[in-house]
Amino acid sequence: MSKHSVLTYTVIRECRVLKNGLYPVSLIVYYNGVKKRYRTGLEVSKNDWTKIRSSKLKDDDLKEKRSDIWGFIERAEKAGKKLHEFSFEAFEKEYFTKQNIIIEEMSFEECTRAFLKEKRSDLSYKTRLMYETMLNSVNKFRPNLKLRSLNQDLLRRYEETLKSNKKSVSTVGMYLRQVRAICNFAIKKKYMTREKYPFEEFVVPAAQKNKRALNDDSIKALTSYTSDIPERQKATDLWTFSYLGNGMNFNDIAKLKFLNMSGENLRFYRSKTKNTSKGDQKEINVHLLPRMTEVINKWGNERSSEEDYIFPVLNGKLREKEQHDAIAQFIKTTNKYLKEVAKEKKWTEHITTYHARHSYATKLKRSVFYSPFLRPGAAFS
Repeated sequence: MSKHSVLTYTVIRECRVLKNGLYPVSLIVYYNGVKKRYRTGLEVSKNDWTKIRSSKLKDDDLKEKRSDIWGFIERAEKAGKKLHEFSFEAFEKEYFTKQNIIIEEMSFEECTRAFLKEKRSDLSYKTRLMYETMLNSVNKFRPNLKLRSLNQDLLRRYEETLKSNKKSVSTVGMYLRQVRAICNFAIKKKYMTREKYPFEEFVVPAAQKNKRALNDDSIKALTSYTSDIPERQKATDLWTFSYLGNGMNFNDIAKLKFLNMSGENLRFYRSKTKNTSKGDQKEINVHLLPRMTEVINKWGNERSSEEDYIFPVLNGKLREKEQHDAIAQFIKTTNKYLKEVAKEKKWTEHITTYHARHSYATKLKRSVFYSPFLRPGAAFS
């Protein structure tokens, strides 16, 4: 470009009002007395335009629009600097490259949809559902959010909004980790530049883990519980099965098939991790104790095929969503009757299916412990 050439950029609100009562905002490029204008897609009211140009702007939404406006100018400047000889035709070719348009204009929802489509086979139905819930939350907070608008300030405001809406620290952390996953995906796909990554110094809140392990007396009382009420007995038997099965997750219990039984062992892959792409997954090997076999014989299905499910929660005809709903109902029902058992026994502890896993983990951490189903001093294998 000649050193005598004059190239400037600015953004103005056009005088022509739209049908919605707003004014379009355009980028104006001046070169040696010639100017061309390019629509940015932004629309503002006359009053908002005055506020945007003020040095004392306080409105967060308008601050974001002002940031967008500066983004258009920066993008134009970058395009102009790449040109050896300026012409409007060359400028437009550089400014309107497909990559620039993707980076600047792709919405957070579009990126999330692309993420879910690509990762469909790697994510469980429940996980995909959680991403949908997060997306609904983000859309409610900021409709039609653009990737280019994601920054630390917006993340902080989103976090505060979630907290003000009484969301738990655990939920807030989960939503923000999912937003972070979408941003990492966007960078990988070049929908977002590394320089725009908003999580560089942003700390995702982490909830303090509640202690959910039962004490020895409670475990012994629960595993030896008997009742004439079948639903309560089934609930405590399944809790015992989970506890003795190395704290087996109830989701995994529901998905156990007879083909997973190998002699005196149960071999399976955790549903939570079996589809992950992070290397080969470790097979879980659980020794089938006599008490566990007793629970299977009492509450399980008749074995007619290796493909049959051990427990009557699922069947081969259920679709993915139906499987998810059936397992959720299975856990909900079990927790309902565990609550009744706790009330019946006047236990102060709140007992759920989740306690079985944490109780086993706590026992394992302490290494060697006693169990009414194992010889004294033996540890679970």
